[in-house]
Amino acid sequence: MTKPWNVDVLQCRGSSYDVGILLAEGFLKTTRGFTFHRRKGYRPFGFILKDAQAALCTYAPNIWEELHGLADGLKIPLERAVAEYSNARLLFPKRGCSSVMTKALYGRNYDYSPRRYDRILLAIQPNGVHASLGFSDRLTGRVDGMNEHGVCVGLHFVNFKPVRPGLVCILIVRMVLDQCATTREAVRLLTRIPHGQPFNYSILDATGAAAVVEASPLATSVRDGRQLACTNHFQIAALGRYNRRNAGSHRRLPPLETWSRAELSPEKLFIALNHAGSPVFDHAYRSGSGTLHTFVCEPAERTMLIGVGGDASPQSICLANWTRGTSLGLSKLEGQLGTLDRPFDPTIRIPSKKTLARISNSAAGK
Repeated sequence: MTKPWNVDVLQCRGSSYDVGILLAEGFLKTTRGFTFHRRKGYRPFGFILKDAQAALCTYAPNIWEELHGLADGLKIPLERAVAEYSNARLLFPKRGCSSVMTKALYGRNYDYSPRRYDRILLAIQPNGVHASLGFSDRLTGRVDGMNEHGVCVGLHFVNFKPVRPGLVCILIVRMVLDQCATTREAVRLLTRIPHGQPFNYSILDATGAAAVVEASPLATSVRDGRQLACTNHFQIAALGRYNRRNAGSHRRLPPLETWSRAELSPEKLFIALNHAGSPVFDHAYRSGSGTLHTFVCEPAERTMLIGVGGDASPQSICLANWTRGTSLGLSKLEGQLGTLDRPFDPTIRIPSKKTLARISNSAAGK
């Protein structure tokens, strides 16, 4: 059995406030947006609007402005917009993710729960920060993407704990896309900000400089070079104590490292990552960690091959042309979850909000 899998493509330009308005208007036309006003707002435990405002105004003031536009566009109070779509939520179920960085390519599989996935690819060009193309999480956040300077970045979940006051992973990825023009700038940003949970961040820029920032709330280290791979565990020995047991992460790493040195074409690297029989393609949709999208970027050319689901027919997108004012020419990416050999299992079992809260409170010593 297969499941049709579609991702909406939205394009927003203007001031950060304008981007928020356009994002809200576009979101309300998507599958998830149709039911938005029937859902109750969610307020995280301990949420304080002034604290969220202070964090955003310090580290990402453009997103604070964008949230005002989002609130007005969705016709909801600013407090609800900030609580649901900003730095206020540290609780995330596990997600997979594999990235490979060659001399000229950044390849990526994003593994997560179909039920929790935003299903939105966003091209934005706000005034005052870098334009970017990336996959949304909670509208203002990103799980991965590429910006107008060719900086590519993706997140990789490592562990639920330790948890500390800090910035959430999806905001961190967005900050890299908005603020950084090189891998060096991204590393400098990621090593000075406070991290809320243990995550890896894989990075490649237009010069071919690659890095993996292994970030815990208690320590941060960097692996750099020109041919790297990244999954869901820390490889630097000093951070090994923060890893959870994750055989799949260790199993996916060797083929990614092989491909990083193989000098594959973009098309061949895409197939290597996205083929349903690939050693890095994850079918664990049942447990909330199946492969939902794949992309391969050529940072020097500002181009990206993108497909959703497995055995996808990728779409080619030129971000350079889009930043000059042309349209992407896409309103939707279409694909499927599951194949005849590996059927899609619609029974999704992922941690509940109560379970995640218990993990977080335990980690924080509450």
